[in-house]
Amino acid sequence: MSRLPTNTLIYDRDCELCRWAQGIIARWDRRRRIGYLAFQDPRFKDYFPDPDRSDPEGVWPDGEPPRAMLFIDCAGRVSAGMDAFRNLLPQLAGGRFLAVLFYLPGVPWLAMRLYEWLARNRYRLFGPTH
Repeated sequence: MSRLPTNTLIYDRDCELCRWAQGIIARWDRRRRIGYLAFQDPRFKDYFPDPDRSDPEGVWPDGEPPRAMLFIDCAGRVSAGMDAFRNLLPQLAGGRFLAVLFYLPGVPWLAMRLYEWLARNRYRLFGPTH
């Protein structure tokens, strides 16, 4: 498995909500600390040749669209869903402050439930890109 060269956000290019979120993050990332890679990009398999082995949380089940965005930091640590968002925030201008909010009692639980619900319903609520 190849290692990604920088902090990398992996997202679903076929999801309107995911592309919208990726665009907001890219504009917020004024220091260009984050790279972006779609699950559908052919290079994805270079980094994740065996998703079952590198996906203990079942983020991208076989034959289905991915269930969550991924964030791979410079050290190669992979986080998914709301944890991915929380871990990428410190890379963004002013993001460290917001990241702290996700550690307050009850916030991680609520944020995770909201993220999971949106992820499950993203195509129904926001539609696919094509």
